[in-house]
Amino acid sequence: MSLKNTSEEYDIAIIGAGPAGLFLANYIEDLNFIVLEEHEEVGKPLHCAGLLSLRGLERLGFIPQKSIQNKVKGAVFVSPSGLKLIVKSRRDEAIVVDREYFDKELAKKVIDRIKLGVKVLNAVRKGRRWILKTRRGNIYSKILVDAEGFRYNLSVKLGFNKPPKNLLLPAIQVELEKVKDLDEELVEIYLGNRWAPGFFAWIIPLSSEEARVGLAAKSQPQVYLKNFLDKHPIASSRLRTAKIRRVLGGRVVLTGIYGEIAKGSSILIGDVAGQAKPTTGGGVIYSGIAAQIASTVIRDELSKNGKDIRLEKYDKTWRRTLGKELFFMKVARLFMMQIRDEDYDKIVGKMKDIGFEAIAEREGDIDFQYKVLKRILQTPSLYLTQIPRLLISFIKSFLI
Repeated sequence: MSLKNTSEEYDIAIIGAGPAGLFLANYIEDLNFIVLEEHEEVGKPLHCAGLLSLRGLERLGFIPQKSIQNKVKGAVFVSPSGLKLIVKSRRDEAIVVDREYFDKELAKKVIDRIKLGVKVLNAVRKGRRWILKTRRGNIYSKILVDAEGFRYNLSVKLGFNKPPKNLLLPAIQVELEKVKDLDEELVEIYLGNRWAPGFFAWIIPLSSEEARVGLAAKSQPQVYLKNFLDKHPIASSRLRTAKIRRVLGGRVVLTGIYGEIAKGSSILIGDVAGQAKPTTGGGVIYSGIAAQIASTVIRDELSKNGKDIRLEKYDKTWRRTLGKELFFMKVARLFMMQIRDEDYDKIVGKMKDIGFEAIAEREGDIDFQYKVLKRILQTPSLYLTQIPRLLISFIKSFLI
């Protein structure tokens, strides 16, 4: 759909056609809305590793068909010294998707409501409606939904807080062919500051010989990825001679809840709202849950004809639904960003000793990690040696 040089009016304007904006569009498809996407094609540019939990997608009522590339049952965590912790389920726990086609599948039902190549330069509130300024004319709406991703250009103009920079890590990923010795059922997570300071490196299998390999780091992810591909004592022998099919870049959002996400008749949703897991940066499922909440609140407010629209209930419900999860994961993330490589080795060893693999298999969930983290923190032998750093991280979580 193209936007002519004219003015148009809607009940809801959604800025951004990524998963957050598209999930919301699907949940309100019977309402009067428009989706504005600055790029010329849905699904581009690519940013995501494409690993999504099946239970999360089932909760959202959306299982993609055409974009699935692989299904995985678990993960193997590799400490800096090479100690392995394997967590594997009997059932498929996650799917690996082609994110471009995943987004296109999400957009299919609402494609006629998406305007491509339209960048919102500014948005101002006048009376009871928003004026969205674009190069092709103004658009008017009663409700403004900012789903712009990790750019934060519009959110700051709307008066929302900007997230802490230290929890927005640059990331890089390559898709490889002819990878050796891949287990198609396991994602590989490589810990250690030598390989990915502040985060971790990953190998996500697409097939028996294809994989996405990437990492996020505090700085220079390209340098660290080359180092990982060429020199990691376990991974490099399987990756060094692989053929690079494409290179992808982006940012990993680890902020969790960092400020309010609703002001009057405007809301934030997705990465721009910090709706991603601070432990891994994955945000598709949490964005979908937020979209479900937002759709209910939006419907309720639009039904109050003639009254001012107030969407703060969306913020409160989101925090009540996932605030505890995000809090525990943020504490874990801040803790992990400080520990040394030798500490990783000790922690992985302790986790094996307490039977973490069985705990995670029994109680783990890719998207709801509170129970697993709580069990870990209830095991004194695991974290007593790390308590000073954990306390520092805990305190810092209130300061950023």
